Amino acid sequence: MSGICGIFTRNAEHCGNSQALQRGLDAISHRGRDGVSCYNDEHIFIGHRLFDTGCNGFAIDEDGYAISFDGRLDNRNQLCAKLRAGGAMTSPMTDSVSDTRLLLLAYLHFGTDLPKYLLGDFAIAIWDVSKQSLFLCRDHFGVRPLFYRIEEDDFLFASEIKALRAMRPELPYIPHLTAINAFVAGETIEDEPERSFIADVYRLLPGHSAVIENGNIKTQRYWRLDPSLPVPSDDVHQQFRDLFIQAINRRIRGTPPIAALLSGGLDSSSIVSSIAADKVAMSPADIEVFSLTFRDDGTPDESEYIAAVKDSYSFNHQTVDASHVSGLGTADIIIKEQDQPPIGPNGAVFRHLLQTTANQTKATILLHGHGGDEIVSEGTGLFEELAGSGRWLRLWKELSAIEQITGKPGPHFRRLIWRKGARKALVKLLRWPMRAFGKKADPVVRDPLKFEPGGGARPAEQVAHLKKLTSPMFGHALEITDHDAAHAGIEIRMPFLDVELAEFCVRVPANEKWKDGLPRSVVRGAMKDILPEKIRLRTDKHNFADHLRMTMLRDDREIVDEAILRRSSLILPYADLVSLKEDWDDLKITGELDGRSVMRLWRAVILSRWLSGADDPAEHRSPSDIRLAAAE
Repeated sequence: MSGICGIFTRNAEHCGNSQALQRGLDAISHRGRDGVSCYNDEHIFIGHRLFDTGCNGFAIDEDGYAISFDGRLDNRNQLCAKLRAGGAMTSPMTDSVSDTRLLLLAYLHFGTDLPKYLLGDFAIAIWDVSKQSLFLCRDHFGVRPLFYRIEEDDFLFASEIKALRAMRPELPYIPHLTAINAFVAGETIEDEPERSFIADVYRLLPGHSAVIENGNIKTQRYWRLDPSLPVPSDDVHQQFRDLFIQAINRRIRGTPPIAALLSGGLDSSSIVSSIAADKVAMSPADIEVFSLTFRDDGTPDESEYIAAVKDSYSFNHQTVDASHVSGLGTADIIIKEQDQPPIGPNGAVFRHLLQTTANQTKATILLHGHGGDEIVSEGTGLFEELAGSGRWLRLWKELSAIEQITGKPGPHFRRLIWRKGARKALVKLLRWPMRAFGKKADPVVRDPLKFEPGGGARPAEQVAHLKKLTSPMFGHALEITDHDAAHAGIEIRMPFLDVELAEFCVRVPANEKWKDGLPRSVVRGAMKDILPEKIRLRTDKHNFADHLRMTMLRDDREIVDEAILRRSSLILPYADLVSLKEDWDDLKITGELDGRSVMRLWRAVILSRWLSGADDPAEHRSPSDIRLAAAE
């Protein structure tokens, strides 16, 4: 983790850019406590906030090329080999050159194709002095953030939106109407994922690079998951285990000591158990493990599952109690840190965990199981595949295995058979006359998530899996995690978010992902004899809505009342205020409210706090002014 900040201007006579860059770097000082670097030329002002993990940094070469690198390089040896083979570096340089300078050498050799040769988590800004252009790129999944704004002659870019605002505080920062409406509905802007909550601020999308030249920006996708590769064969579980251990080893490179979060779930437990079982290239004695509990307020937590890992292995372990943490009490702080309304309701609890962990350890790196659900996938698409292919006996067996969760298998069985079996066959039969008489259907643009390059339909599970991994919501959650960690002064690394592991998992067939009533069977099989059985075979997951519901009543009544009752005009243009008031009354009277309604209440309060923020230029605008300006 570190911070990138800069201005690329066409107006060389513009005064104050050096001071503006310094303001931007000051705004993201939390991203780098170990140093500040700056470089400026006639048209470029670029800076870096260093959080030293031994992997990132800032560099300038003798010709005036400059690089600001936030992240970690996972394939250093392979990249060095390619550069040696191309004559771009000599063998003695391999051991001495830093990752940052290695990336600059690689850019000089590969040019804007650079990210095609990289693995890791990264956001990179490179000033190309020969072309007088700026090159930006962001890692495959978007673990490292990068935002930008174009204003007349200036292109502003930074790791966080607050740096953009600090560099040009005189500019209006108007809420984006479509993003607000999507947030209220619990969604993101699917057709414009590059949009932020600020009308003129954009994110460079994951898996994309950009070249800024002559006042224009040209973005390009350099990577997408390719499920058309051959399906894994032989021992799928062993292949997963090998890739998973490799992913952990990649993320323990850097400056020790290293810590890990243990939630008691399948993902974090797999990481900690693999380390504790001596499966990775570090000693179990060298890792510090932290777990979140709710000991004092009666809220269900994961203590029994955390204990299962702790009782199976020996490692340094501490618990962090979050019983006292209010779901909305720190909302203003979180919004200020995030710059945008956060999409997850457990932000206060997670922030408390990170802040406490950072205060109780000297570790600068924290391993986290985030992304496991999306990378591995539950495998529920198997039901549609079984129904559509006529494997109805297996379908009945799998539905019966989860009867205690979904109810009697009969209704689900009949619905799937009709929707994916009989109805599909009927539609196919009705289309036959058109083909028989030579009438061609109008050409259509096929969705690459649903169809392979050759035109064939993808299996249902693969479609569902790809949608999870390409959802804007997935990328936005990673930005929130990054900002949380940066403000805690720690770098989060997520072994499940490994490119090679993901490319493997999307090709695993559905019948390997779901077996005998168990979702995510591929990871369960791979972790056999490593994970405690209590965790390996569990199918439930902790629900933070219980804690949020309880603290709304215990701690946050005034905050909710203010948003829903006293300052309702702020959210009136965007939310169904009548339903919100009814939900809030139900919760206060009965103490009960379904999870969906709790989330709707939480989002309304968060939106109200964001719109009324003291440092928000929109604070003095009426809701109608904001709406009209955002729509322009």
